[in-house]
Amino acid sequence: MAKGSAISINKLSTQLYAAIFVTVLITIIAVIIAWLSFERVGEAQQKVNNVSLPEMISAFGLARTNSALSAAAPRLTTAQNEIDLNNVSEEIDTYVGEFERNLENLLTMGNNRDFENNLTESARELTQNIDEIESLMKETFVLRGKSEKFNISVSRLEQTIRTDLLPLIDNQFFYVMTGYESLDKGIGDPNTYRSEKEINLFRHLSNLEKEVNIAIQVLASTATLNDAALIDVLRDQFESSYDGIQRTLKEIDRGSILEDTLPLFDALNLYGSGEENGFQLRVDEIRIQNRLVELLQHNRIISARLVNQVEAIVSNSNEQANIAIEEANATVSAANRLLLILAITSVVLAFLIAWLFVGKHILKRLEELSIRMRTMAKGDLDEEVVVKGKDEIAEMAEALEVFRKNSLEVQRLNLVEELAEEVVSKNQELEKVLEELQKAQNQIVMREKLAALGELTAGVAHEIKNPLNFVKNFSEASLELIDELEEATEIEDHEELIEEIKDLASIIKENLEKIVSHGSRADRIVHDMLSMGRGEGQAQKVPINQLVDEHAKLAYHSSRATTEGFNVHIVSEFDPNVGEVVVIPMDFGRVILNIVTNACYATHKKRIQMEADDNPDYHPELKIKTLRVDNTIQIKVRDNGDGIPDEIKEKIFNPFFTTKPTDEGTGLGLAMSNDIVREHGGTLSVNSQVGKFTEFTIEIPEDTQVHLHENDEEDSN
Repeated sequence: MAKGSAISINKLSTQLYAAIFVTVLITIIAVIIAWLSFERVGEAQQKVNNVSLPEMISAFGLARTNSALSAAAPRLTTAQNEIDLNNVSEEIDTYVGEFERNLENLLTMGNNRDFENNLTESARELTQNIDEIESLMKETFVLRGKSEKFNISVSRLEQTIRTDLLPLIDNQFFYVMTGYESLDKGIGDPNTYRSEKEINLFRHLSNLEKEVNIAIQVLASTATLNDAALIDVLRDQFESSYDGIQRTLKEIDRGSILEDTLPLFDALNLYGSGEENGFQLRVDEIRIQNRLVELLQHNRIISARLVNQVEAIVSNSNEQANIAIEEANATVSAANRLLLILAITSVVLAFLIAWLFVGKHILKRLEELSIRMRTMAKGDLDEEVVVKGKDEIAEMAEALEVFRKNSLEVQRLNLVEELAEEVVSKNQELEKVLEELQKAQNQIVMREKLAALGELTAGVAHEIKNPLNFVKNFSEASLELIDELEEATEIEDHEELIEEIKDLASIIKENLEKIVSHGSRADRIVHDMLSMGRGEGQAQKVPINQLVDEHAKLAYHSSRATTEGFNVHIVSEFDPNVGEVVVIPMDFGRVILNIVTNACYATHKKRIQMEADDNPDYHPELKIKTLRVDNTIQIKVRDNGDGIPDEIKEKIFNPFFTTKPTDEGTGLGLAMSNDIVREHGGTLSVNSQVGKFTEFTIEIPEDTQVHLHENDEEDSN
């Protein structure tokens, strides 16, 4: 046992394992220390990223939107019309939405319980004030409209009173001074026109004009006042002037002179003391202006309070972040010191191993062995191989000595001939296997084409069946109408007969037109399929939207015909700007057929699974969309199936890769589709989310002729 232990210790492998073990142990210790440090740093960083930083971002966003709302509120009061008010209101609604989102995010974090009630209350007061400002501004515009109408009405009333009253004053003055009531009448009796009665009438009319002017001026001056107390003074002045007008009217006993003017004085009274008089309108405007000033001052106070609260939250979050960073820095510093010690230890140990063990004990003897091997390679096999020691290097030297002896006995030529024969044999076997693989691949491709042809045939049969049914039904209906027409000929009343024949002939004509229409549809389907069949391998300009729509319908009807219980809602969005593009119709149609068939399969599979799980809310849906983007054409096919996992997504375009059962797919459909799209100079990509959707996007250039021409030249070469 002692001898065996000594031999084991002398082994090079044992010594190397020991050195590697020490190195690995030091490395593991360093990794554990680094891992613990990174964990602490990660926790601190996570705390900063998930708590402090979002809080600060939300707080800054709250402060920013608060400032925006405070700045936007005065703009509401300066709006000149309702359009300006609505524009500012929409901008404020945007700020309010952002403000509420930031506040909700801040409150959801729940790290500032002390500030939540204050923040919520301040936010509520701020939004209520802004809503009240908007309401008051709308009321202001209404009052402005009423005031404008009021001023216009007062101006018109003043003009009308002057028009009626001034001629009366002038005529009375002329009569008192000259005695002429009018130019076409003679002079009156002096005792009459110079009597006290006529002179008093002139004075009363002049006084009436003065009182009317005072009343109207008082009404007009209300628009320039901003103090409700002063408005009450003007109201008293108006009432005093109107009382003077009433007294003057009582003094005038010739009522017929002012008979037409009396309603104007009543209107003047309404403008000064009616339900919506000028004084009350101005009082309401002053009240709203004062309330707006109060609200704006209150908004500034709330804004300042919110800023202080946000600053407190930011300060708290910053303090927490600094604490976490200081803890992480302390951990990193301690880890750095330990790692530095371990690094120095590792360097010293590595130097000792390299100098003492590797350099003096291993490399020197390996160099001796290497020199002997090089001499043997040159053909010197006579000298014996000798290396001192009892480890693996010595064993290698012994093995090399055995090799030297055996090499002298082996004939190199025989060995080369045997190797050559073996290589020839292997090449023949590989060629045979390759030929068999080529045949198998051709059979699988042909099977895929036959499967696609079967699906296409089922779809075409369904497409043709519909118009043929219509033709049959309308033909039978037309025959019955002809029988009715023959019976109608037996009617003796010719007018009734002619009317009946016209009605039946009109119905028969409509049926024959429908028969022609549906017959043309069936002929067009067959013609299109024959055209595509003749056009296989030949590029031609075709309408992309029509090509996609036809092959999508063929895939749908094929699935309906081959899959029991299958159904899916297809939504088509075709861009009319796509137009016609040069493609190989049969090949490109096969791409659409493959992708839509796969989408139908995915939605049907998910529907079966949902029904098995007792979940009837799933509705299969397939969206097909075409659009022109710059100089490219895009075709998107999106289904709401189970989606494609990421680990499978990269393999779906590989030949023979499929997730379907063996009897349902060969794995060549998407691979062939990808090759066909690339031959047209385009790309086929997929975007999917597991459990949600899968979307294939075909993107080809507007001009595919260059790429198709290059492919033809490669095929020719």
